[in-house]
Amino acid sequence: MKIEDFEGRKPALLLERYFSGTTLGWGIMQSRFGALQRQFRIEASGRWDEPSRTLSLTETYHFDDGQIDRLDWTIMKRDDHRYEGRETRIEDVAQGEQAGNAYHWRYSRSVPAKDGSETLLGFDDWFWLQDERTLVARASVTKLGIEIATLSVFYRKD
Repeated sequence: MKIEDFEGRKPALLLERYFSGTTLGWGIMQSRFGALQRQFRIEASGRWDEPSRTLSLTETYHFDDGQIDRLDWTIMKRDDHRYEGRETRIEDVAQGEQAGNAYHWRYSRSVPAKDGSETLLGFDDWFWLQDERTLVARASVTKLGIEIATLSVFYRKD
């Protein structure tokens, strides 16, 4: 799949528009063999600053085993189709691009475990805007370059 495959598809997905304000999400994590590993819900809150072209986005993940993981993103819009994301546990910078109703980005992140340890995992995220309120996402999660899990997420705007 390439981002260019989504040119012209509507509605256009603009992160700064969709993630401004409050957004709720629900998702599952499946093993590479398809077994359900975890379920979670997401509370997201974003604020777009036009002069700096920056989206400040906080995502709080509530897992079915009681674990909570919070991400505090700073996402800069570099041009009409390219974004860069920073977060304290992201290695380097998340690079993203948008076309039509789709957004794609990749990054590596230290993910906390329930016991307090952290594991560096790679994420290859795809997002597709279905309508003005509904966003579908799918992520491939890798460890040492090998896919270990897939995330499926559905977001809904208030």
